[in-house]
Amino acid sequence: MVGVNQDFKQELLACQQRQATGTLHVQAGGQRWWLYFFLGRLLYATGGSHRVRRWYRSLKAHCPQFQPDWSALEATQPWEYWALVQGTKQGRLTPAQAKAVIWNSVLEVLFTILAQDQVTYRFQAGQGLGSQIALLQVERVLEEVAQLQHQWQAAGWGQLQHVAKHLSPDLAPIACRPDSIPDQQWVAWLRGQQTLWDLVGLTRKSVLQTVGPIVRWVQQGWVELQVIPDLPAPVQESSSVRTPDNPDQPLIACLDDSPVMLKVVEGTLARAGYRVMTLAEPMTQMAALLEAKPDVILMDWVMPHVNGYELCALLRKTSTFRDTPIFLITAHEGIVNRTRARLAGVTEILKKPLNPEELLQLVGRYAPLHRPMTREVGIPLEPIPAVPPDPEQVEDHLEDPDVQARQLLERYAAGERDFSGMRLVGCNLQGANLEGINLCRAELMLANLSGCLLTGAKLTGANLMGAELVKTNLREANLSGANLIGANLSQANLSNAQLVNSNLSSANFSQSRLRGANLSEALAAGANFTGADLWQTNLYATNLHGAVLHRANLERANLTGANLWQAQMEQTHLEGANLTGAVLPQVVDT
Repeated sequence: MVGVNQDFKQELLACQQRQATGTLHVQAGGQRWWLYFFLGRLLYATGGSHRVRRWYRSLKAHCPQFQPDWSALEATQPWEYWALVQGTKQGRLTPAQAKAVIWNSVLEVLFTILAQDQVTYRFQAGQGLGSQIALLQVERVLEEVAQLQHQWQAAGWGQLQHVAKHLSPDLAPIACRPDSIPDQQWVAWLRGQQTLWDLVGLTRKSVLQTVGPIVRWVQQGWVELQVIPDLPAPVQESSSVRTPDNPDQPLIACLDDSPVMLKVVEGTLARAGYRVMTLAEPMTQMAALLEAKPDVILMDWVMPHVNGYELCALLRKTSTFRDTPIFLITAHEGIVNRTRARLAGVTEILKKPLNPEELLQLVGRYAPLHRPMTREVGIPLEPIPAVPPDPEQVEDHLEDPDVQARQLLERYAAGERDFSGMRLVGCNLQGANLEGINLCRAELMLANLSGCLLTGAKLTGANLMGAELVKTNLREANLSGANLIGANLSQANLSNAQLVNSNLSSANFSQSRLRGANLSEALAAGANFTGADLWQTNLYATNLHGAVLHRANLERANLTGANLWQAQMEQTHLEGANLTGAVLPQVVDT
């Protein structure tokens, strides 16, 4: 359909009204954009002449340290969105950071589209993106775009219509009379390498303060606006989105820092019919492992940052992997290594070089295929190549968790309370009294804090991925921005706790007490709240996609703008709850 700005706005509002799911394709002035919808809410928007510049600009503004694993994102579209999904799932991005990047992209895209004289658009119904980080209301987005337009107009932007045929913030100003510009910092910026959008972020000032001077200098002939190309995309452009094959088959996780071994083992298992996930840096990709909950874990003995013994021992401390078969791959099967492996909780040892038949036989013993795939007779399995031999001894990379825990308890008993940023990976602090402790930004991945007294504790920004917090008392604790992916908080007391913008994906809150807690804008996709008490809890704009809320008490809870799509809600109590603007499952049994 072809239309002017008002027609396009009406199309956006119509998508929201009919709760559309799919992609709105837009074209104008030789540019193309894609707007992704889920049940009438905007998930993401991308495209245009500077798609890549916009991405890097948004990252620099909201999460400058984030570096996506592009090798895992080849052939995914939109690649920017899936990079954000990857970051939140791995705990390297907070939900707030991911949402800020999405907001920035959506606003800039719509600002550019609505500046076009005429646009062509068509809606393609589909499945959506499959994962929701933020669900943006169209009216609110259009209000923000209108405010942004007003800011640019106030800076005198409209006075430059005669300068360029297609006036756009994607143009780059260049100083043609640098001696006339009083500020040398501006001269350094105005070299035709930064767009106007870029400069607004670079100066860290308002649109009026940044664009206003440039408009005056353009009118005076000191500065010109020129078109510059986009940056190269970090991934190969493709319109396909990866989906797992054989979704009903067992999932095998392979942890190895060798790309060659990962590729070969993945190929062997995948050809047999298994689903396979590979992790080259398990300590930084722990969130993906916790969310996937593989049926079998294969891990190399020698890896950077952690060895197989240490990692297996850490995983065995969690309820998620307490009984998961874990195979250690090593070239040394001596009595010492076997003994240490058993003490760490290793299920089986596979000797290098790996034999494909032996690998499949051992995996099949613990995770048999539901529908075994047959290999043609006479076609042998590809051999797994030999690799350099492992050293007979491996270095322990992690600090002794027992020593770390003992030191913390001794310092706490002596009156110290500030342990912010402390590294306590895998520490056992079960049952300790740590009331009022400051563990902001502490590294508590896979730690055991079950039964601890943590009332009033400060845990903002802490990493609690996979931590055990069963029956822990966190009343009035502050966990805003904390990473609790895959953590076990069953029967915990979180009354009046702050969990704003925290990442609670796949966490277990069954039978927990969350009365009066604040979970606004948290990411709780796939979390388990079975039987939890969420009376008067603030769940404003919380992402509960696929969460389990059976028999949960949500009376008088604030679920304004929450995403409950595909949530399981049998016998859930919703009396007096505020569901304004919430995305609900098809059937809600109250």
